[in-house]
Amino acid sequence: MSNNIITIDGPSGAGKSTITRLAAQRLGLRYLDTGAMYRALTLHCMRKGIKLDNSKAVAEAARGAALRCELTLDGPMRVFLGAEDVTDKIRTQEVTRNIHYVADVFEVRDLMVKMQREIGRDGNLVTEGRDQGTVVFPDAALKVFMFATPEVRARRRHAELKAKGVEVSYEEVLEDISRRDYLDQGREVGALRKARDAVELDTSSLTPEEVSEAIVRLAKNRLMMRTRKVERPKP
Repeated sequence: MSNNIITIDGPSGAGKSTITRLAAQRLGLRYLDTGAMYRALTLHCMRKGIKLDNSKAVAEAARGAALRCELTLDGPMRVFLGAEDVTDKIRTQEVTRNIHYVADVFEVRDLMVKMQREIGRDGNLVTEGRDQGTVVFPDAALKVFMFATPEVRARRRHAELKAKGVEVSYEEVLEDISRRDYLDQGREVGALRKARDAVELDTSSLTPEEVSEAIVRLAKNRLMMRTRKVERPKP
């Protein structure tokens, strides 16, 4: 792959984070969780007591946040606000319910796109989010669009939260999932949509290992196709 960038987009709860991390490890590439970046900014704004419906104040806070990401080849991405590791602290339901306020602000999206493109400047990256294949890396070597039914995604998220000791009902999670789908698809900037050249993967009945293996196969096949084109002799 010419730029060694694979984008994985899809709705909340489709399993993008786990699957992207597994695929990145198997391919020997870095893993970027862009949703974690927006979550960190949301936590930052909440801690500062900013009214989240005040887009101007949110944009100003985002510009002043000392957001930093650490990417590795053998583990999850770590997210920092200044010197504080907030990787686990950004996974609360409160952050989830408020993230759309931050993600909907044009200045924030612009700032995050620039940061993400800088991270991917040298390639060797598997990145997941909502707009990675459509906005951030439109020339990615491989684009994947993952999806699953809202009910399946809600069950997965509910189990994940219970494993972390978070007390929340399945019905609450399903409501949050449906609400985020509506907001993600309708936002003016960075809306959730499938790139025209993306490969669709329905993960409803598949394990994370099965989906990540499918992505690895797609990536390797894409590399073989590009290699053949380069090696094809001129007539």
